[in-house]
Amino acid sequence: MPHTRSADRRAEAGSGAPPPRVMLVVDDPRRHALLQRCVRNHLPGCSIVVVDSYLDAMDRATRLETHLLVLDLSMDSVLVPAIRRFLARAAPQALVHVFDDSLDGTTGAGTDCNRPSIVRLKQSFHALASGHSSPH
Repeated sequence: MPHTRSADRRAEAGSGAPPPRVMLVVDDPRRHALLQRCVRNHLPGCSIVVVDSYLDAMDRATRLETHLLVLDLSMDSVLVPAIRRFLARAAPQALVHVFDDSLDGTTGAGTDCNRPSIVRLKQSFHALASGHSSPH
């Protein structure tokens, strides 16, 4: 679900604007560590907020100037479409990325930073840094 940003936001992304803000919605400590490490490696200096439920994300996203929300699909995949629709209305300033590593274990999928889930996450980082809408 692509999100568009205003011309002002694109200009801010390329200027001396504050560093990006990322909200991670994850409840597993190992996945939290993986996602946080990946965000820090690819968006150095960003501010990270971590919540452990979709309800917390919905509540906080409306009040935070969050630029990227990373929803961990492993939490409850049934709710993801509804959460994405809500966030599109309530937090239009944010790009939404659903982290799904279900294909990472398939034959020929790649390893480490070349796993499909990490490649897609890096595409979202690139979209955020360049001021474009999310590819997911």
